[in-house]
This record gives sequence, structure tokens and C-alpha cells, in this order.
Amino acid sequence: MMIKACIFDFDGILADTEALHYRSYQAVLEPLGAGFSWETYLQNYIAFDSRQAFAAALKVAQIQNPPPVSELLERKMQAHETAMEKLDLPPLPGAVEAVRLAAGRGPVGLCTGAQPRDVLPLIEAFGISDLFSALVTADDVRISKPDPESYRLAAQKLGIPASECLAIEDTPGGLRSARGAGCQTLGITTTHTREQLEGLADQVIESLVGFSAHLDSL
Repeated sequence: MMIKACIFDFDGILADTEALHYRSYQAVLEPLGAGFSWETYLQNYIAFDSRQAFAAALKVAQIQNPPPVSELLERKMQAHETAMEKLDLPPLPGAVEAVRLAAGRGPVGLCTGAQPRDVLPLIEAFGISDLFSALVTADDVRISKPDPESYRLAAQKLGIPASECLAIEDTPGGLRSARGAGCQTLGITTTHTREQLEGLADQVIESLVGFSAHLDSL
């Protein structure tokens, strides 16, 4: 089916920020006795928004009377922002070019489980913020990925049927969200292997370098 719009995930697609998110979680959760390994993050939490991740980690660790989730979210965002101030984080290879190419062909959306404060400064720094016709973050949905709500809302904001939108994702949870909404899917092996993404994505590629050729072949 023809692709009329592209919807990009952010973490692991436009910027390599997953390690920053992981360290920010640990800065908040380890003092509570609810920290988890990088492997656990990749397997269980990477597609979650922060609210879902905190709820799951506290439940697994059986923490009694934890601080409110709103307080944990603020602590994580502060830890993330502090880490970002020390870095000059570049976009992932081919990411900016892919967004510009997609925007030249039709409307482009951003669909992320991150908080706006984690994402907006970076897309502005990359010089692509004005290319997005629709933005969906964790603040815009009741349930974030892997639930389909995020991608349904992104397609609705773009005014394009989900079946004519291409979702670009790096995680099984993100791809499940996109497929559940009815989107076409492209998997990028930034954080997961080809084998982990195949079956959930219509195509799997290593990076957004050469995105034009893959867009034409879908």
C-alpha cells in the first residue's frame, strides 16, 4: 500500500539516547532498591514510557510506600537533563536526512514514549523541529507503547489513515504499537537484533542511511 506519511520514533531512531535514559532511571531507582540491569532494560522497559517503567520496576522490587510517580518522573527528567548538559549529542547517522526526505514527500510525525522535555530540545538542536506536522509524547496518551494508542493518535493528528503511514522503530514494543494501530513498519537495528525485529516489521535495516532506497521499496 502507498505510503503517504512517515512517523518516526525518537530514542534509538533519531538519537542514541537509550543509555542516557537507562542511567537516569538508575539514578532514581537504585537508592530505592529497585535498580535493574541494562539487559533487563532492553528486554522489559525500553519501549515503556517513564510512568510504566517506574510502576513495573517498583512492583518487581516489591517496594513498599514508594514516592509518588510524579516525583520520580521529575527526578528522572532532572537526571536526564543534567546528563544532556554534559554531552553534545549528535543525531544518529542518516536520521536528519531521512526526516527531511520524508517531509519532502508528505507529512511527518514524531511518536515517542519519552517526555517532551527529553525530546524537544534535541529535535530543535538537530534543526528538524519545524518538519514535524504532528508530535505525540508520553504526555499525550493514557497508555504509551506497546499499546497502539500513540500511533493511532499520531496518524489522526497527521490526517492520514494509519494503513498509509510508515512507522520507523527500533524496539519490538514500538513495532507492536505501530502494527496494532495498523501502520506499515520499518525496523532499525539500533538497540535490537534483526531476529528480534523480524516478524514485527515489514522490513528491517541497520540504519537510516540510504533511507530513500528503502522507502521506495516498501
